[in-house]
Amino acid sequence: MHPLLFPWSIPSSILLLLAYAAVAVFAGSVALVVAGRGGIRRDPMRVGGAFALTAGVGGYLVATRLADVEAQPLPIHTYGLMIALGFLSAIYLSGRYAQRFASVDPASFYLPGAPALAAASRELKSKGGDLHEIVGRKAKESVLDLALWVFLAALAGSRILFILVNWGGPDGYGAHPGRILQIWVGGFVFYGGFIGATLASIFYARKHRLNFRGLADIAAPTIALGHFFGRMGCMSAGCCWGKVCADPAFVFGAKFPQGSAAYGEMVAEPAFRDYILSHGHTPALHPTQLYEGLGELGLFFILIHLAGRKRFHGQILASWLMLYAIVRLSIETFRGDFGRGMLLRWPEADPLLLSTSQIVGVAMFALGAVLFAMWRPRAASPDPVAPDPRAA
Repeated sequence: MHPLLFPWSIPSSILLLLAYAAVAVFAGSVALVVAGRGGIRRDPMRVGGAFALTAGVGGYLVATRLADVEAQPLPIHTYGLMIALGFLSAIYLSGRYAQRFASVDPASFYLPGAPALAAASRELKSKGGDLHEIVGRKAKESVLDLALWVFLAALAGSRILFILVNWGGPDGYGAHPGRILQIWVGGFVFYGGFIGATLASIFYARKHRLNFRGLADIAAPTIALGHFFGRMGCMSAGCCWGKVCADPAFVFGAKFPQGSAAYGEMVAEPAFRDYILSHGHTPALHPTQLYEGLGELGLFFILIHLAGRKRFHGQILASWLMLYAIVRLSIETFRGDFGRGMLLRWPEADPLLLSTSQIVGVAMFALGAVLFAMWRPRAASPDPVAPDPRAA
């Protein structure tokens, strides 16, 4: 468990160099804005003057304000690194899959009248080439363009749901609204991020006339892989921890040290305080982060296998909704963290039911089952799809 992967510190001399470099970049940006479309050749004196003035003012501020700056820590948090790896891997794979998928069957990724199809036709007329290859490249560009909106929507959705779950009580956000924007303190819920990302994807698909079901089939396996990295980040930070193991010598039991989220919250509980202070770590806890992470990795390979044999668009999305719901409902029975919210505490002493995530999981499974039943082809009206290149 390593919350800080690299607890580096930046020397004062490096900080000053970085500050001057930032001033130079900003001054260059101002000069480009002043130059406009004409560039520096149109009016070199005016552009050079804008650069010199901005760089001079910025350099003076750096020299006077940071003259006695001290070395500053630059901690690289493992949780943030794992989240970034998960997001980047999901976007990279989605882009590759979209390119291959649309190259085989453009109609399964784009709807008729999509602006990207018109752009591909214009490029074919002006530059030549293969239409399917151009459409595949456009599909990859669409996924990469969507990535920013998905990231922002997922961040907002996961934070909003965490706030709603933890709104009440003397320590809740209702009593301390100033903490709502303190995202650096933590507090995100995967389900909220998924809802936010889904809404953003639907809006983007409608605006750009993408086949949402085909897009979702491409994204579903990569979501599972990205979630795997996210849970590895949870393990490193010590959040989303499990219940105390009945057997302290349980081979998979995880003992979180000071600095972890589990230690910080459990040491405040009278039932655990004496043990933690005397041992320097939490009791052996079920590593629910690893349980779910391995489950997500398994889902990734299962979904990739199903994608090569899918019979209709939307099948992989519906399958992921149901399979992930089963995984999450099972893992939730081992969860022991205090901030996940319980709508019904049963049994009271050691509740197995009913957390907020379990409620969402049940709804998620039901939605997946309904979509699977609605979208699957009927015998009289088959919905053939092109073979997925990932199966090759």
